Amino acid sequence: MVDDVIGKINYLTTTIDGCPPWLIGSSVPTSLRSNLVQSPVDVTIHDLRGKEKSVNLDTNALEVTKYNGCIKEEFEEGSETQKIYYEEITDLLKKRLGASRVIIYHYTFRSRGSSLTDEECNMTHKNPVFCPHVDTDAPGVKRLVEKLLNKEEAERAMKNRIQIINIWRPLGQNPITEKPLAICDYQSVDVDKDVHPISIRGSDYHPTSYIMSRNYQDKHIWYYLSQMKSDEMFLFKIFDSKYNVAQFAFHTAFINQNAPTSNNKQKSLEIRCLIFYDK
Repeated sequence: MVDDVIGKINYLTTTIDGCPPWLIGSSVPTSLRSNLVQSPVDVTIHDLRGKEKSVNLDTNALEVTKYNGCIKEEFEEGSETQKIYYEEITDLLKKRLGASRVIIYHYTFRSRGSSLTDEECNMTHKNPVFCPHVDTDAPGVKRLVEKLLNKEEAERAMKNRIQIINIWRPLGQNPITEKPLAICDYQSVDVDKDVHPISIRGSDYHPTSYIMSRNYQDKHIWYYLSQMKSDEMFLFKIFDSKYNVAQFAFHTAFINQNAPTSNNKQKSLEIRCLIFYDK
């Protein structure tokens, strides 16, 4: 059953201080975390349920795939469970993309039900982000590669295709209903008018990224997957150095007003993967 919904997307309109957009992490009070002025806009968010194969990474910057692994709950940093999950995802990406090397460099668990308090949030446990964004910009990719590889390796790697891909999936027994993920079709984005750089203060991996404005009514095409379960995953692009394919996917959480209120714990896991190719 297709379940398109109306959801609010918080688009950038201006900044409160007239300066370029900036954002700080959760170490300061919420009111002081950014200079963004955003406008919530009701948009149709299209359900991919039953149409999972209608989108793909190089055309739309996103796709849906099955997770057939064994990791169903949170893992601890450095644990055997984390190692197994990283191996599963690395194998999946190499087979799906034909990549030569995958480096998984960051993960985040997010509460999709009751919000975490500031004290409960940390580098790996956070609340959903209700703002369409891309996790890094092109200059940030060069910094990331140089951070993760030695100089010689980095120079050699950047001569070939590089991607950053986010793998997003629910965790646990309960499907995601209350605060699902919405992803924007790259083909519907006006790169010259809708995309704006933003500085992320205090970020180790991505000090600069992109935020989104809305310039044409109803032009953006947004997708989600209703009743998404832990055996399903979104793959979506953060960056691709190949110029003639979809480059990135703006993404955001949204409140599904059609979903009944639930006391069930809902949780997601996302991992960021740096993808290398031999040519």
